[in-house]
Order: sequence, then structure tokens, then C-alpha cells
Amino acid sequence: MKLIKAIISNFRGIGEPREIHFDDYNVIVGKNDAGKSTILKALDLFLNDSEASKDIINIHADSTLVDIELIFDPRLKKILIDDSVETTFEEEELVNEEGFLHIKKVWNTQLSKVSAETYLKRKKYLTNDFVLSSEKDLMAICKKFDIETSKGNGEAFNNVEKRTKIREHLVTLEPKESYVYEYEKLPTSGTSRLKLIGDTIKKILPRFEYFKADASLSESDTAIQNYFKKLSENKIKELDTDAIESSIRDSIGSVLNQISSKINQVLSEDEKVEPEIKFDWSKLITTNFKSANQDKSIPLKFRGDGFRRITMMAYFEYLAEESRNEHQNIIFGFEEPESFLHPSAQEGLFEKLKSISENGYQVFLTTHSPTIVSFSDRDKIIHIRKEDGQYFVYQSISDFTEIVNDLGINLKNQLISEFDKAQLLLLVEGPDDVRAMNYTSEIYSQNNLVTETFAALKVILIPAGGCDSIKHWVTFSLLQQFNKPYHIILDSDKNCEDEVSPNLTKLLKLNFEENIDFTIWKKRSIENYINIRTLKRKITELEIEFDSWTNVKSLCKTHPKTIKLGGSEIARTHFTSQNFEELRESFEYEGGDEFLDIYNQIKAKLMSNSEPSILSNVSEITLMNPGAQEEQ
Repeated sequence: MKLIKAIISNFRGIGEPREIHFDDYNVIVGKNDAGKSTILKALDLFLNDSEASKDIINIHADSTLVDIELIFDPRLKKILIDDSVETTFEEEELVNEEGFLHIKKVWNTQLSKVSAETYLKRKKYLTNDFVLSSEKDLMAICKKFDIETSKGNGEAFNNVEKRTKIREHLVTLEPKESYVYEYEKLPTSGTSRLKLIGDTIKKILPRFEYFKADASLSESDTAIQNYFKKLSENKIKELDTDAIESSIRDSIGSVLNQISSKINQVLSEDEKVEPEIKFDWSKLITTNFKSANQDKSIPLKFRGDGFRRITMMAYFEYLAEESRNEHQNIIFGFEEPESFLHPSAQEGLFEKLKSISENGYQVFLTTHSPTIVSFSDRDKIIHIRKEDGQYFVYQSISDFTEIVNDLGINLKNQLISEFDKAQLLLLVEGPDDVRAMNYTSEIYSQNNLVTETFAALKVILIPAGGCDSIKHWVTFSLLQQFNKPYHIILDSDKNCEDEVSPNLTKLLKLNFEENIDFTIWKKRSIENYINIRTLKRKITELEIEFDSWTNVKSLCKTHPKTIKLGGSEIARTHFTSQNFEELRESFEYEGGDEFLDIYNQIKAKLMSNSEPSILSNVSEITLMNPGAQEEQ
């Protein structure tokens, strides 16, 4: 299930109801104390039944009730409620007006023990409401409407079938059966169908793994231990544990009996004891990490915070690359995950978090990192602001000026001297593209195919993100202030040769001219320009194959030698291993060389802009990558 929306009222800094829409990957930004983490705390309270206290109530609230609603897209997930017959929330009409699973929890902070009451919003028929009916009541309704059915002990006539037939019949009535959508309180005890529905919902809701900004992020974190514990339990189930237990009982049972007998000799009849042997296989294995340094093992907890965060991110990267399992029904929440990380490492962090969401998990993070924000697509940004003591949520943002101000990005704290010296700014998608293009210009120059490298031409490459990313467009507005020539290179993102590149379509709509203002790679992405001969030369017995349209990153995630391939970082790992012949083969197409085409377009722009411009009157630089100079 996917969490698509939350409505939060009277919780911490949120007073009036605030509606927040979610995607697979969600970046929450804002000033310190704006209330970014409030959203994560609300998810934690709701999904993990975290212990609630009286101080969760908004201090300005007129009511004592904290109200959090979560709306999920159940996506026709198969469930079992009161029959052995599979059904769905949609088929059972246990969804709201939009067809979504809508659950509300309410905490009364006036009570001595603050606990939640849970409600389900559902379709309720005003005259013949059958959704919560027992089998006996369903039989009575079927008899009333002359619907053929029988008791629920056969495959053909079960309670799911009865409700379906009643539902279909009500549609035919004149006048039409009236209904409303309203909240139904889910009971905590009993055997009613509503109680069974509540139990079913509880089982299928995702777990929220919450990594707080001040947490140690050590190897003992719950998500990691639960993951390895589950793997261990599954492996132990393959063993004949009964035989092992029997052998142990035989071995130590007689000894324990003798000891018990000696104990009982000095005890009264009502105090006598007998031996007991218990087995708990779940506690058999514990896991941790140690770093080896000159024959000394250093526990991870004694390493620096940055090192430990990188180590733990490897766990999340593994989740991003593995095949998704049902038991990993998790939503990840991160408070300021970039803490203690160098800007260049923050780029890698962004890629890992994005990959986790692409593998079927939902990711929520709060951040102050311009690097992470700038690489994120604009529709993934949730901007939190406090204005006159009120909590506001901004989404579908077109003007990022306020975000820039909240992140504190300006001329004084950005390294831009290299950009002032640039003769042309070349915008590419990411740091891997920067490395690839600079490396290719060097190799082509060494082999006399071009006269000068990009560095010699003072062409500065900027990792500007994809066409939809904030960084691309905010950076482009900066280019206008610089008054420098520019060129944009983006992936085609095509799945086949005949497909039209979505990036091409978007850039043309923005009135850019192809091959003058921008170039779209003929192949899918920069990874497709890694020569397969390079990989086979480096990795013995490599069986991987891909063409111009293969999603190489996804392919590498599933390949058994993914570590050697580099996984999603295959371009960073292997592109610069190509020799001149392999590069030429990668860029050549019928009638030309793609890299030379781009190089000549850049040279033409440089010739037409021979007078270098001077940076002046620029008071604010927006969302330039702090690590940009480091890329040069």
C-alpha cells in the first residue's frame, strides 16, 4: 500500500487541519523550528503506536483532541477478513469517496492515559447497510431481495459472494439506495466483523522506521536487527530443530532431574520443583559490524558519526538493490540524514535514498542540504513555513525563492569563483556525467580528435539534475545573471529507438533549440555509453549484456556480480576505465561521433561569444552545488 495523504490537526506545531500529499520520495524543507520533523513524528505516532503524552497537543488548540488521518491507496491488495475467501478493501467498500483506505486516529490528551481511538471512513448504506452484517443478517437481506444464496460453508456461496450480490442488487432499486461516507469507530475487543476489519487493517499497515537527527544510527537500530533476525529465523526453519531439541533434552535432562531431586530433598511438598528446558531460536544470533585496523577490531560505535552514517546507509542501499520482500513493509523516515556528511557524500546519499524509493519503499526526509534539495524533482518537495505562528504547507511549488532563503544560500557561502572564470557553462544531469564528459574530452584530446580539453577551453560542467529537477531551472536563472553562454545535455530516458524522449519534449516546450541550446543523448543515459568490452575486460566471465535502451542501473542491481559492476554507480565505477578505442565505439553512430557533435556545438558557441563576461551585481546565488568547485 502507498501512503498518499495525511491530514493533521492539533498536533505539536500544527493547529488548524493541514493536508499534505505524499509521493514515493518526499523531501521536507524549511527553516529550523519550522516544523519539518512534525510530519515524521505524526507518522511515527500513528503507524508505530508510539507512546503518546499530553504535550503532543498544540498549545493554541481549543480542543484536547489530537487528530491524524492517513489515506492509503490499497491498490487492490488481497486481504482476508471473516472468510477464507480473498477480497479487497475496494470490493468490500471499506474505502472513502475516492476509493482510498482512510484511517483516522484521535488522542484525547485530557485523559490520564493518552491512547488512540481508531476510525475507518467507509461507505454506509442508509436503509440496507450490509457491509458489517453477520452471515445470519446477510442471509436475511438476500431472502428479502430474493437473491439466490446459501450458508457460507461452500465455495459457491460465501459471505464475500453474498455482499457482492446485495451490492449489485441495490444499484437496481428505484428509488436508488442512499448512502453516505462516514467514520466508523473500530472496536478493540469482541468478535464483530468491524473488529475483524480493524485487525486486518492493523496487519497490513506499513511499519514506520524513523531515524532521528540526534540518533546514533548504529548497527543496533531496530530496522537492521529486525531484518537480520527475520533472515535468521527463515534459515533456522529449514533445519530439523525438533531433532536438535530432542538430542539436547536427552543430554541434559537426566542431569537436571538429578539436581531437581537433590533440591526437593530439602523442600516441603508444596515447594517442590521440576526441571524445564526451553528453546528460543530467535535469540541464537546477534549481528554487528566492526572495522579492522592494524589487527585491532574497532566497534562501529566508536567511529565518527559521519563514518557510522555511511555504514548504515549501505544497509539502505542493500534494501534498494534487493528484490522486495513482503516482510519488509516499511516506510522510511529520516531527519537530516546529511548530518556529518561532506557535500560530495551527500550526492551519494541522495542517490541511495532515491534508489530505495524506486525499489518500492516510501521515503520521507527532512533536510537543510542544498545538494539534496537541488537534485530532487520539484514535485517531491514539501515546504514547511511558520507565518505569524501558523503552520503552512506548500506543495506544487513554482517559485523557489522562499526555499532558497530558508536554506540560507547566498553569495557569501557559495564557492563561485570558478564560474566567474568560465567561458561556457555546460549543464549535465549529475556528477557521473561531469566525470564522463571531462574524461572523454581528455582522451579525445590526447588522441588529437579535439584540439583542447573542456578544462583548457574553460568549459565548466555543472551537475544540474534532470529536466524536472529544481537545480536545473534555478541554476538556469543564475546563468541569465551571469550572461554566459551555456549548453544543456540530458538523458533521452527512451526505452526504444522509436520512442520520443520525454526530456526532448519538455525542453522544446520551453522554447529551447535542439543542438543549439541543448542536446539529448541518442542512447538512454550515460551508462549506455559504457562499452560492454570494457566491463568484460575488467570482470572475468561477465555474462551481462545491454543495448542502447537498457536501463543499465536497474540491470546492475539484479545482476549476481552487482558489487563488481558498481550497482547504480556503474558509471562512476567503470566509465573512466574505457580506453580510446572503446570510447570511440561507444559514441560512434552511423555517420558521426556523438561526443564530437557536442564538442563542435560548444566550440561554435565559444566563437560567437568571444568577449568574456564579467560577474557583477549578483547579490544572491541560488542552489548552486556547494561541491561544484570540487568537481572541476
